Amino acid sequence: MAARRRKSDADRMAEALEETLRYAPSWAGPLLAVALFLFLWFAVPRMLSLGSEAFGTALAPVSRMGAPIVGLLVLVIWGVAESKKRSRRRLFDSRSGPKSLRSLSWREFEQLVGEAYYRQGYVVEEHGGGGADGGVDLVLRKAGETTLVQCKHWRTSKVGVKLGRELYGVMAAEKAARGIVVTCGRFTRDARDFAEGKPLALVDGPAVWQRMASGNAESKASHQRRGAVAESGSETTAPPAPVSQPPKCPDCGSPMVVRTARKGPRAGSPFYGCTRYPQCRGMRD
Repeated sequence: MAARRRKSDADRMAEALEETLRYAPSWAGPLLAVALFLFLWFAVPRMLSLGSEAFGTALAPVSRMGAPIVGLLVLVIWGVAESKKRSRRRLFDSRSGPKSLRSLSWREFEQLVGEAYYRQGYVVEEHGGGGADGGVDLVLRKAGETTLVQCKHWRTSKVGVKLGRELYGVMAAEKAARGIVVTCGRFTRDARDFAEGKPLALVDGPAVWQRMASGNAESKASHQRRGAVAESGSETTAPPAPVSQPPKCPDCGSPMVVRTARKGPRAGSPFYGCTRYPQCRGMRD
């Protein structure tokens, strides 16, 4: 087997820029390309000439020569990011039910889960384990917390306790707030027993579909709110969100109910717990 080529600093910078542009507005890429072009064409030669006129005269052509190359490179990376963004949207919107998840490849399943959490307001970093058993696949960030996600696209086998233990160990090493194991199948009883009482959520096939439905609803509501703000010119005129409805579970998207902690440092304190407990252990303050 050929050795995997190590990524250069330029490769890592290009991947980081692509990841950033994928979650940025569509106009951000062209704007960045124009800004970098103008900076290299006008600003850099001007700054060089301030230090030494001879030095600036020698290097100014180099900066101007690189300006269109850098601008074009940013546009290419932006085009790749936009293509991936549209591809994930089509993949997400084309699903028709829990059974349709089983027709996906393991890579498409990871992208689908990432898109679902992205529509829930998370910043999603795709690690791409490189195979069906590559370890942590997604890193979610929201409200200062980091959540590690492991996706297992197993169609028939039940996911056992081993994966939960492995992810829990990575959570401790990375100091992540929570961990989520997602599968389109089911979990064994041992796996659920291990996750009990830990910040580790097990999301099975039906819960994945609920998460998708919840993410799609929140995405549409967000677009409607932004449209109302654009028409009125002020966010205060947008219709307020109803406060009587229970929140959605952050792990599976199911409705939540108020419960009271029975033990631990928060014993006696109320919190929102997922209605699918103990299959899902998502909670909110």
